[in-house]
Amino acid sequence: MPKKILIVDDNINVLRLLKITLSKSGEDYQIIEAENGEVAYKLAEKEKPDLIISDVMMPKMDGIELCMLIRESSSIPLVPFIFLTSFEDPETELRGFRAGADDYLTKPVERKALLNRVQRLLQRKQGLEQLETKQQGFAGDLSELSIVELVQMLNLNKKSGILHISGKINGKIYLKSGQLWAASTDDKKGEPAFYDLVALAGGTFQFEINDVNTERNIENSTMNVVMEACRIMDETRHGEEG
Repeated sequence: MPKKILIVDDNINVLRLLKITLSKSGEDYQIIEAENGEVAYKLAEKEKPDLIISDVMMPKMDGIELCMLIRESSSIPLVPFIFLTSFEDPETELRGFRAGADDYLTKPVERKALLNRVQRLLQRKQGLEQLETKQQGFAGDLSELSIVELVQMLNLNKKSGILHISGKINGKIYLKSGQLWAASTDDKKGEPAFYDLVALAGGTFQFEINDVNTERNIENSTMNVVMEACRIMDETRHGEEG
């Protein structure tokens, strides 16, 4: 069954280029088009896309408003979301990640980068869907799902428990009702421990559903900690692609 990808941009030439790039990728994609956020939200509710690619600056409803609405009020709050922008603006990128974006690409979009991000996010979505069906905890490989992706899923589903990480370093991440509560490795605690664990390129994880009674050592909001982790991962990925 083809994967549905909703592309959103008020520039018809950008829509056409995205559609051609995705259609000629060799993958089985069904492309749905929208010219602004209002139309896109209605289509998202009707079509239930597997991934959304949206421009940021658009009339009627911009991409950030669309992303927030998808995350907070739609029937598909976990759908992967990629932002497109015509300029590099750290503040806009920050707003995008706060709204719930999974990734960010600058126009003109490089074909290989776009297809790599799309494939990676679709694979992640499939993995998360399999994990969501498990009620007594779950385990897996960090090469398939990153720690940030796991934390985002657990946050959206308001789960409490302990994420056990085994790799070059071992550690634990504690979540309480979906919020980051504490983290520890052999030699660090709190956010420094969390960022060390996020940087792991390989290893395994196991999530144990449980009440969390450990002392809190992550004081910043889950969103701020995750955003910093995303920045670390993004720098690492760009370095690998370069």
